[in-house]
Amino acid sequence: RRPKTDIMSRRAWRIVTHARAIATTSAARASTSTSASVERSNALLPNIQGKVIKTVITAVDHRNGIAIADTGVRTVATYKLAELDGEVAIGDVVEARVKWMNNPMGELDLEVKGLRAERERESIWRELISARDSGSVVKGRLLNAVNGGYAVGIAGVIAFLPMRAYRGRKPPTTVEAALREAKETGKKPESPVIGDLLGFKILKMTASGDSYRNIVVSGPLGGGSADRRGEAKRRERDARSWSASASKATTTDAPESAP
Repeated sequence: RRPKTDIMSRRAWRIVTHARAIATTSAARASTSTSASVERSNALLPNIQGKVIKTVITAVDHRNGIAIADTGVRTVATYKLAELDGEVAIGDVVEARVKWMNNPMGELDLEVKGLRAERERESIWRELISARDSGSVVKGRLLNAVNGGYAVGIAGVIAFLPMRAYRGRKPPTTVEAALREAKETGKKPESPVIGDLLGFKILKMTASGDSYRNIVVSGPLGGGSADRRGEAKRRERDARSWSASASKATTTDAPESAP
């Protein structure tokens, strides 16, 4: 009697062989121009290991839950349908990252699971870098107190707000405490409320691979005493500028005295 592992490995090999046979007969139906474009795009990469390449689906086997794709490099790739984002059809372009040029079986090893989420994280990180460089205000939420400051959630990334960079007049408060204070005093609480969407400025960003990313911010903006003083100074400056302009316009428009 054959061991179960041997039977399963033979069955898996037959499934892959059958899928590749389907790929061979269905490749002619796929878009020739798309395959050629993918081949040219991947050929431009000097070393594709660790890079994201485009592949073209040439066969879909729903019964066995796999799809075959042309990589445009040297061999076809086999994907599990469960790892792909949504339904795919012959001719669709799927992006994948090259894990190994040669795996233990001597084949091209690709991964597609979580690639879209990783791309979204990279896009968010680039936007935060742009905000840091330009000094723009980003929106975030105060989460909770941590050692030496507060945790702030910004676009799905946890940032650190040091106590020395905290710009609120009073420590953050909860929603319940803010409602109770507003009911008792009849005024809006001066303390920022935990969970509210507030403005912050990014002071520093560091990263080490995909596992460690750190952001240091200052804020919240718009509620601290420093921001109120700055806003008052700006209004006073604008008022003086407007007064000077109005005075100059009045002098210019005054009628000349008769000789």
